[in-house]
Amino acid sequence: MISFGRAGRSLLLAAGVLVLLPGAALAHPVLRRSFPAKADTVSAGPAEIRLVFSKPIELRFAKVELVGPAGTLGFLTGLAIVPDSLGTVTAPVGRVLSPGGYTVRWQVAGDDGHVVRGEFGFTVLGSQGGGEAGGEVVTPGADPVHEVQHPSSRPVSAGFDASSPLFIALRWVMYLGLLGIIGAVVFQGVVLRLVRRRGGEPSRRLADDIQPRVASLGLAATAIFLVSVPGRLFAQSVAMHGVGESLAPSLLYGMVAHTMWGWSWLAQLALGAWTYVGFRRVTRGQGGWGFARAGALLLAFTPAFAGHAIAAERWIPFAVLADGIHVVGASGWLGTLAVLLLVGLAGALRLTEPDRGPVAADLVNAFSPVALAFAGAAAATGAFSALVHIGRVIDLWETSYGQVLLLKLGVLSVVAGTGAYNWRKVRPTMGNEMAARRIGRSATVELLVAVVVLMVTAVLVALPTPLAARGP
Repeated sequence: MISFGRAGRSLLLAAGVLVLLPGAALAHPVLRRSFPAKADTVSAGPAEIRLVFSKPIELRFAKVELVGPAGTLGFLTGLAIVPDSLGTVTAPVGRVLSPGGYTVRWQVAGDDGHVVRGEFGFTVLGSQGGGEAGGEVVTPGADPVHEVQHPSSRPVSAGFDASSPLFIALRWVMYLGLLGIIGAVVFQGVVLRLVRRRGGEPSRRLADDIQPRVASLGLAATAIFLVSVPGRLFAQSVAMHGVGESLAPSLLYGMVAHTMWGWSWLAQLALGAWTYVGFRRVTRGQGGWGFARAGALLLAFTPAFAGHAIAAERWIPFAVLADGIHVVGASGWLGTLAVLLLVGLAGALRLTEPDRGPVAADLVNAFSPVALAFAGAAAATGAFSALVHIGRVIDLWETSYGQVLLLKLGVLSVVAGTGAYNWRKVRPTMGNEMAARRIGRSATVELLVAVVVLMVTAVLVALPTPLAARGP
């Protein structure tokens, strides 16, 4: 049993409250209709562009531009929200529209921080006149609107978003850090406890001796995680606001303070610092494992509040819970394997000749049931998440999300196969130095493939889920 202490129990209670928060309004906004409508032909240029979304829109994150027949811009004078329909964005047209084809490009952001973009075209037959828009008359002032928050000339650019290589790399670094953090606390709190309970005297001594090294590995993983935090803030701001305005204090504040993504980012910053302090205290002989464990467990749930789980179309509290357990399960399996390889087996092989094999065997035998339990949790919650986000079986091969998910499962099967080989073939032969080195080599292969799985995961979370893409 892992002991978290009073501070840890308080943090866990806070986590339970967060997971159970209502989330019905957090799904991605979807454009339901527009005036003019897509592919519409109007006799005269409209007085305004009107976009009606499925969810309330934060105007500070919205962009709309109207592109003329020759690629010209500057037709729109501002953006506003209709007070009695907070999902409706209006953009008055400030210039006469000559006959020809026009393209409306728009961008809004979901509460999870994912940028949602789109465009559609319409055709004007004559010069701007009566304000006709797709059969509906829409004139400025027809509805009371909020004061314009920003000019509409801010460009809508699809050049950088959550699926860009830099953003994917930053998420990958974050996942690597999480893997190491959770792996360290599970190894110390579960595996080494089993070693002390079931192993021989040399194994029990090693379990006590390597704890500072386990904490040092956790400290390094936390540092890696914290390095990704400011990078992800900058990348998210570039995706939402463009490079030119990415460091604007007011926009950064609005993004952090007014989206669930921002709250998750703040939680990662605070919990990362908390966990770092915990590991640091352990390395200095001041205790701190309770701090590190509680921080690690809560950090596991933070990606859910900035990703698909919080923006799911259904079962949001369960999706968030499953996402957090999935991170814990995968890290408790693969992260703990990394600690076993880098600290546990490395420490065993530094012992004198008679003790190396038996101590390595005790470590592997303690790790195996732990890995099996955590891998099972990861598999079960992964299957549930697929059920939440994929509405039809054919989405597995007809959508980008489904195809990358299948790729992840394929690579993961290599990891699972290597682990099964270690468990069934190598582990029973443990007891000498040769077997310890053999399992070390196969575990290294398993971890290298796991690193690829994390990269595929970093790509997967950037893709729209099939249900979100179809909309309500």
